[in-house]
Amino acid sequence: MDKSQDSIPECGNTTVYYHNNPRLCAYGAAFHWWDAAYTSLHDHDYYEFFIITSGRTNHLLNGASQQLGEKTLCLIRPQDRHQFTPLQGERCIHINLPVTREKLEQLCAAVGTTLPDLLRAPSRITLEDLDFAAFKQSAREINLLREAGTAERLTNMIICQMLTNALVLLSKQRVDDSPGAPEWLRQVLRRIHSPEYIACQASDIYRLAGYSPPVVIRNFRKYTGETVVSYLTRTKMDWAKRLLTSTDLTILDIAGRLGYGSVSHFNKLFRDFTEMSPGEYRRRYRSHLPG
Repeated sequence: MDKSQDSIPECGNTTVYYHNNPRLCAYGAAFHWWDAAYTSLHDHDYYEFFIITSGRTNHLLNGASQQLGEKTLCLIRPQDRHQFTPLQGERCIHINLPVTREKLEQLCAAVGTTLPDLLRAPSRITLEDLDFAAFKQSAREINLLREAGTAERLTNMIICQMLTNALVLLSKQRVDDSPGAPEWLRQVLRRIHSPEYIACQASDIYRLAGYSPPVVIRNFRKYTGETVVSYLTRTKMDWAKRLLTSTDLTILDIAGRLGYGSVSHFNKLFRDFTEMSPGEYRRRYRSHLPG
């Protein structure tokens, strides 16, 4: 495991500046593995996502100590002071994704959200198995590309795709944490946002909930402010934005993955939500991703 590429030396009780990282300066985003036993107490003038891929660690964040384990995704904001220290002699390894404010704002725009909205979401979540596996696979792809010494542009695209996935997963927690929502509804909302339910329909939601359609509809309106159908459609359009900007899937393929049998119907829904066609959206925002 190569920690040297894109890594930033940690100095005691200090601020780490993005201009000390050549890749962060050049592309606005970077990637490295971290497997040292500890870091010193520090903050940054940039944002940073990290994902623990194995082991556990003690994470000190703004004076509060947290024990973090595998599958944890965290967002560190500028001026957050934090430190990793060993936990019971365990070796902890995590993926580190530093990103400048400007680049993060571009990525937020590409998926139809804003940086202020992202910052209102929880800064720490536990990843579902499929999402966790996707991050690890992307990290392996970056390692292979670097070992070959080629495809720098593709490497940058994968880094930005990982960042986009991270911000989407954090952002959706604003809905999952609707105050007062019953636990069954929270579980349904989490499933709606997971990849395996990307093509689900209203009938699937009623079955998942285990309640009659009127009960489900009433609770959706109360805690999300939307009907089941409108909530599902908005979620699918968010997936569409993500797929348009982070993959080379055709619009036909994307429509099919989202459960739409008619491309023209998908195009109409997408235009209703974004005021542009899927093709226009891809051309406008795909250019933000390579860095």
